[in-house]
Amino acid sequence: MSVTESEVDLTELTARIVANDLDSLTFRGEIVDGHLVPEGLLGDQAAMDAVPVGIYVLETDGLLTACNQTAIDAWGRKPALGASERYCGAHQLRYPSGEVMPHSSAPPSVVIRNGGTVRNADVICEQPSGFRLLALVNVFPIRNAANDVVGAVNIFRHNTDKLVPGLN
Repeated sequence: MSVTESEVDLTELTARIVANDLDSLTFRGEIVDGHLVPEGLLGDQAAMDAVPVGIYVLETDGLLTACNQTAIDAWGRKPALGASERYCGAHQLRYPSGEVMPHSSAPPSVVIRNGGTVRNADVICEQPSGFRLLALVNVFPIRNAANDVVGAVNIFRHNTDKLVPGLN
């Protein structure tokens, strides 16, 4: 059984996200005037900022429309929301091998294209300073009332459980 984020209160949802208890969560939103309007936690900037793991929201064209402060801290920069940033706010992404990952190949692009989820994938986020961190990413589609994919949300955390050569 799937549990929509609107069916749980923000305190419970935040606790589940922090505990990485993401099984069966779904996220909802609608397109209004051509843009995604997410519901619940994703539509509440203060609530997103209170979550101590990175969260960001994308429209179906990959446009980054919202993120929390934890994501900004991980990226080492504040992206231009709603302007030109696509698929991720990190300066550069890399596969765990160290090879550059084009933003258009990042896990959120896969979710937007196929409507599935990406769970517990490792991605290296590189800041403009060159600092790198290994992120454990979980990407979910955002669906409307008709169950169409209208966006995606990436919930990620610094993965300290793995050692990857070349990381700071």
